[in-house]
Amino acid sequence: MKKTFTTLCMALLAVLAMNAETYRGLIVVTRNGQDYPKNVTVTATEGENGLYYFKLEVPMFGTMEMFDVPADTQNGITVFSAVRDVSTAFGNMRTTLFARVTDGMMAANVAIPSYNTTMWFNTVGDHFQLPNSDMESWTNDLGEPDRWHGFKSADGTYAGISSGLVKLEQSDDVRSGATGHSAVMTANSLIGIVANGTMTNGQLIANSMSATSTDNHAEMDKAKGTDEFYMPLYAKPDKFNVWLKYTPGTANANYKANVSVKTFDGTYYQEPTDKTYTNLSGSIVGGQIPAGDWTQYSFPFDYDSYAANNASSEAIFVTFSTNGTPGEGSKNDALYVDDIQLVYLASMTDLRYQGTTISGWNPAVKSYNMDFTAVPNLDDFTADITGASAVLTKTMEQNADGTYRIAISVVSGDLQTASCYLINATVTAPEINLGDVDDDGSINIADITTLIDYILTGDVPHINMLNADVDMDGVLGIADVTKITDYLLKGSF
Repeated sequence: MKKTFTTLCMALLAVLAMNAETYRGLIVVTRNGQDYPKNVTVTATEGENGLYYFKLEVPMFGTMEMFDVPADTQNGITVFSAVRDVSTAFGNMRTTLFARVTDGMMAANVAIPSYNTTMWFNTVGDHFQLPNSDMESWTNDLGEPDRWHGFKSADGTYAGISSGLVKLEQSDDVRSGATGHSAVMTANSLIGIVANGTMTNGQLIANSMSATSTDNHAEMDKAKGTDEFYMPLYAKPDKFNVWLKYTPGTANANYKANVSVKTFDGTYYQEPTDKTYTNLSGSIVGGQIPAGDWTQYSFPFDYDSYAANNASSEAIFVTFSTNGTPGEGSKNDALYVDDIQLVYLASMTDLRYQGTTISGWNPAVKSYNMDFTAVPNLDDFTADITGASAVLTKTMEQNADGTYRIAISVVSGDLQTASCYLINATVTAPEINLGDVDDDGSINIADITTLIDYILTGDVPHINMLNADVDMDGVLGIADVTKITDYLLKGSF
């Protein structure tokens, strides 16, 4: 009885020692082209061995469990990858799990190929996107799009004058194929001075009657302690996509609207700048918008040019203006904005083992077979990946037949884009023919000569180190020469 009680206590302690995380989100089960969405719970529990137990509540399939799922964590992103026979409401089925987790959020792909079924589970939502990016929410009492700001929410000595002069409004003018609303900012003029239409996710400041003064600017600062004029960033995006339409009030080929997007460490920053700021970590390339109808622009981010700042990417500051130069342009210049998207890339362009590209490598091919003479070391696998916040993860597990399943994955910072490459590894111990130093299939005087040359110079090509270590002490020396000589004289070691 005492032994039983002790065993139960140990089992209980083991369960309590596990680190269980529960994720509640939407799963979309796609079977034969038909989608079945439902809010479900996914639990990932870490065991004492570092492997995980997954439990999924899946529509139609019931409770699905996976045991001993390996994981790897890099730069805050944990990736899980496994293939298991899983019990479902329809019987045991071969099931593939590929999940990634960061900051308490999970995205996961589950596939049951034999049942023509795939599943996508996601708790990320719009976490890595800009709020109200589609310009559909206008509950702001000032008549501005939620989380976006014009001069009605501006601060400064001349904020009141500016708010009545420059407009930021909701518009029904949207791109072809879209519905809903866009945001439009319109320039105006006062005594011959053009006031540019502006919208930002920071706050506008109007402290000067001079259009070119940097006392008139958009700013962002985490120290203000409000999210209304501050936009946190959780991963580095690679592109800034946005639909824009620009109509100058006066026809002039030199007039161009402007888009500015900066990533920075969250401390004070303003545009137009009044000094050199070293807290920037990145900026989009381009931003000049010519006159034209609705067009989707895709601006890449440049982080390399700001690397010397050694600044973190904790916030993103976006400003749209009817002209890139304060006070330039004309009355009634109008810039329409809709459907903003931050794009996070993740792809693998090369996969190597011990510095050499693996045989048959093609980014479109997801599975490879490789033979090894010893259990491979994951550190020997390296890869070239794209994506400013993409991470590379590697896991390995042994199959029941003694082979190994190696999963090497690249995952985007927002968890939405991922590619997993599988290596089916067979380990076959090399054949050892003691004494055949030059590995030519026979033992003769040439083997003694080769071994002596190696001992003297330490550099002899085509020497088989395993065959040469006849006494198997891990060192090639005169004792091995003696043993080979004895073999030639006696016919045995």
